[in-house]
Amino acid sequence: MFCILAVMPASAADWPMWRCDVGRTACSPEKLAEPLHLQWVRQYEPLRPAFWQVRQERVQFDAGYEPVVCGQTMFVCSSRNDSVTALETETGRQRWRFYAQGPLRFAPAVWDGKVFCASDDGCLYCLDAATGAVRWRHRAAPAQRHVLGNGRLISVWPVRGGPVVAGGRVYLAAGVWPFEGIFVWALDAQTGRPVWVNDRCGSLYLEHPHGAMAFGGPSPQGSLLIRGGELVVPSSRAFPALFDLETGKLADFAFGHGGHGSRPGGWFVATDPAGELVVDPQINTEIHDAGQQIIGQAGVRPQAGEVRADQVTIGNQTYRLQEHAAAMISVGGKTLRFADGFPGVEGDVHTMLAADGKLFVVTRQGSIYCFGDRPTEATTHPSATSPLQRPDDRWGEAATAIIRRTGAEAGYALVLGMGTGRLAEELALQSALHVIAVEPDAEKADAFRRRLDQAGLYGERIAVQVADPLQFSLPPYLASLIVSEDLHAAGFDKAAPAFLQTTFAALRPYGGTLCLELPADGHAAVEQATRAAEASMAGARIEREGDLSLVVRAGPLPGAADYCGQPNRDQLVRAPLGLLWFGDTFHHHKLFYKTFTHEAGRGLPETIEVAGGVMKYQVTAQPYGPNPSGMGYHEYLRWLERELTYRDGYTDVYTGRVLSESEATRAIVDFARPPDGEPEALPAPIRTNPLTGLAEGREMIKTYGCDLTPVDYGELYTLRSGTAAYYDKGLESGTISIGGTRSGCRNSIIPAGGVLSLPSWTGNCTCNYPVHTSLALVAMPPQFEQWSAWGDVAVEAPLGRVGINLGAPGDRVADDGTLWLDWPSVGGPSPMVPVQVQPEGAEAFYRHALWSEGGQGWPWVSGSGIKGLTSLRIEPVALKSTPPGNTFSVRWLGSVQPQHRETYTFYGESDHGLRLWVADQLLLDNSAQLRRGERGEVSASIALESGKPVPIKLEYDPPKERRADQPAKIALSWSSGSTPKSMIPPDRLVSAAGKPGGLTGLYYATATLAGPAALQTDPQLRFDWGHALPAVLQPLPRPVSLEPRSFTVRLTFAEPDALQPGQRVFSVRLQGRAVLEDFDIVREAGGDRRGIVKEFRGVKVHGALQLDFASATQNPAILCGVELILEKETF
Repeated sequence: MFCILAVMPASAADWPMWRCDVGRTACSPEKLAEPLHLQWVRQYEPLRPAFWQVRQERVQFDAGYEPVVCGQTMFVCSSRNDSVTALETETGRQRWRFYAQGPLRFAPAVWDGKVFCASDDGCLYCLDAATGAVRWRHRAAPAQRHVLGNGRLISVWPVRGGPVVAGGRVYLAAGVWPFEGIFVWALDAQTGRPVWVNDRCGSLYLEHPHGAMAFGGPSPQGSLLIRGGELVVPSSRAFPALFDLETGKLADFAFGHGGHGSRPGGWFVATDPAGELVVDPQINTEIHDAGQQIIGQAGVRPQAGEVRADQVTIGNQTYRLQEHAAAMISVGGKTLRFADGFPGVEGDVHTMLAADGKLFVVTRQGSIYCFGDRPTEATTHPSATSPLQRPDDRWGEAATAIIRRTGAEAGYALVLGMGTGRLAEELALQSALHVIAVEPDAEKADAFRRRLDQAGLYGERIAVQVADPLQFSLPPYLASLIVSEDLHAAGFDKAAPAFLQTTFAALRPYGGTLCLELPADGHAAVEQATRAAEASMAGARIEREGDLSLVVRAGPLPGAADYCGQPNRDQLVRAPLGLLWFGDTFHHHKLFYKTFTHEAGRGLPETIEVAGGVMKYQVTAQPYGPNPSGMGYHEYLRWLERELTYRDGYTDVYTGRVLSESEATRAIVDFARPPDGEPEALPAPIRTNPLTGLAEGREMIKTYGCDLTPVDYGELYTLRSGTAAYYDKGLESGTISIGGTRSGCRNSIIPAGGVLSLPSWTGNCTCNYPVHTSLALVAMPPQFEQWSAWGDVAVEAPLGRVGINLGAPGDRVADDGTLWLDWPSVGGPSPMVPVQVQPEGAEAFYRHALWSEGGQGWPWVSGSGIKGLTSLRIEPVALKSTPPGNTFSVRWLGSVQPQHRETYTFYGESDHGLRLWVADQLLLDNSAQLRRGERGEVSASIALESGKPVPIKLEYDPPKERRADQPAKIALSWSSGSTPKSMIPPDRLVSAAGKPGGLTGLYYATATLAGPAALQTDPQLRFDWGHALPAVLQPLPRPVSLEPRSFTVRLTFAEPDALQPGQRVFSVRLQGRAVLEDFDIVREAGGDRRGIVKEFRGVKVHGALQLDFASATQNPAILCGVELILEKETF
């Protein structure tokens, strides 16, 4: 009885959504006849999952067809040809077929004569169940931007949180990558109007596996379900997120599994008839280096005779573990197991469902079997395709000529304005190109799709996007070839300059070609427009052959650099970075050749090269398993290097496409070679603090990561800090998380060719980072929302410049140099700038910057704020976020310049840790002495050249907690044949900046040589600090006393709600003076969600900046951000 009540189908004989009901119980009251007889078979081509590489079962939510049935109609979505098809349940005949703009990877949901389908094109479609006509369509992200995702051109925000319908609402989730934004929706199922949206959950600073803090959030991939008053959103390889069904507020989310336990997550989650959450150990399992890990086991390896737990708790949720839960259904109280097969069914059973008095069995091979109560001769509907009719027209020869002239035989081709469609067809038939047509005529596009689908080409080889080619957001560097059969539809004749700039941006470097059939005057227009757009079309080469005009993107991107094992200073890979492509394209393995030893692979990758837009690497010929019992892990790694077979791999960094060796060889002249001479010496890790203007040792927030230390490529650091991450040195950006994924155990995040490549070398890892796949990032406009954990200040000091970003998820350094701090501070370590808001209960709000409708200021400032404030007070001083303890550490950098060519002996004395490097050689290390409980001097000798600066680095680190009887002291001296033992004189020491007179001391307020460092030049290295901190680390006395200073103050406002002029009006006083009277944001900004910035110069601040607000309407005052810039003084 409980099962019947929990199911609540549209009628007793329906299976209207995935696994029958909103709880995904797969429990139906249907009573099936016995025996059952085969009625019909419908054959489709098998599906390839989005994530198809080895060991991706934890995210293979789309491995086969998932039909649903309502009344006497079956509805089937396909990721192969981007369609949803309606079939008669009695006969298997097709009623109708609808095509979306991208793959449909999830079961539809049927309710009240409507079919709801989620697509990778970023939309939820509501179709008429009887006709397939579109009732309404909801774009699930506020913007339209496209990337290559899993080999197809899709939205950056695909709808991969499969729909569920309840209470007149349809729920869905869009976005895979938290750093791009995640959008969870409740819509009115009749109209598509939003009920609520949660767009905050992609920018959470939260605990990741191994206890690592980083920005991230759920990555919705899996069918949503409802349990009580909560919406459960599967999160790929992690555990689900739960949202309040009425408000959309995030109720609970935890990734689960710290990396060395037994709690791997997965895409599958359901409820049982009692309403408990259920996961399947056959899905929630993974091979780790240490052994097979299955959810519920006690350790990192299964033990002989072990009885696994029957439930686990993740976050605040308890999950029941049910073997094969994803591979069984209950029909009329009878359990049907997929592994048992079914009489009359050939192939591997993927799923089953019961409805309309029938049982439907779906195989992995793509067949749908219908069994009913009537003995009959079964009808088979084969998937037979018919070859394209190729009329005797000019397009066959035209395609041949284009391919010959451009050499574009593989990769991606764009057809802008498809005309008859024949050119697109011929390009697909005569080459290995994946062809993407962009056509504004929807009827023409639909007919083309049906013709190509009938030929078995649609989706896999050729696809159509219905859009204005000039308005369609193509990803950069996509196309090896761009052509047009209809230049009018493409927009060339009405806006040639815009057409050329749009298409050129989409061309792949190193030979991507725009090829148009043009008369002489058309070619002249191309030449003129290209010259006029020289800045945005740098590297364009114009050619003419017969009637063909060619624009070739020749050579590398200006400012890009190859990578050959040394810092490369790629100028294009700069924050903020956004998605370019993702998918299982790289060989999915863990470590690359000759980096199996414990320490190898730390630092710059040595066995990877990037040149000509191609990455070359070494991979194992076959995946490898866990280390055998009795063999130590590092011994196993050495065995792998010795015994496994390796091969070269090649991947296009712009599309992720795997290349053969011959194709890679054609694509590049030669792989990069190190420049002649010594490798570039990178400058010391010193930055100018954007708040105070003081020089300090650079801090990078780095939490857990097997890579140990960040890798310095010259302009960019890459690292693993929980997630994959990077730090832009030019911007001093702070640590920016690439949420949703982790990098490999060895750093392989490489800026080269103008993109940041993240190959998925994470095999044999069970950590619950949601998405294990390869991806590449590309620079985005400064308006792009992206947050960082910036860190702390080294020295407390008055402010020179700051932005207070009210309600923001994290910190952000703007292009103009302002460091915007989140307030309240929720996004990781930040300097403390004292801020007080009254009343204390004033409401913070946030909307993703994508919602911005323009206006002034940064959209990632105007997207959040505080409602209902009456006052705001800012003290213009940068303080440490945590008070200093009683310990510290120091690193001295620079060089020593010997006077004579001879052997020098260096002497180090310290009561604590001391390490000295001379000429990049570790010369002194007293750690062994300290472990023996000994104190005293250590010494070693090295031969040095006269007059030549020799790099020197000295490190000193006391214990984390110093006892009262542990004073801090260190001394460094030297001697030689000509020099008696003495302190190294200042004139022999050179700072990190190259100035004689001493070494640069980086003083850290921690014992781990981490965090921001206060700087001072130390002429000699003899210190006895006793029990005190060095003076440079002393905090400012409290209370802080500030001199009067003059600031420019900028206030940022935006209306987050759909209000009209006059509905929110208030006044603002600054330092007690009225500066805004009856201020109406909507009227002044020109609408809601539009930023407006008010600037006030010459504001005298003594002690604190004071803002007061007085509302004149029921809707109270609002403020998004405050920026302070010191005037006149230099900082």
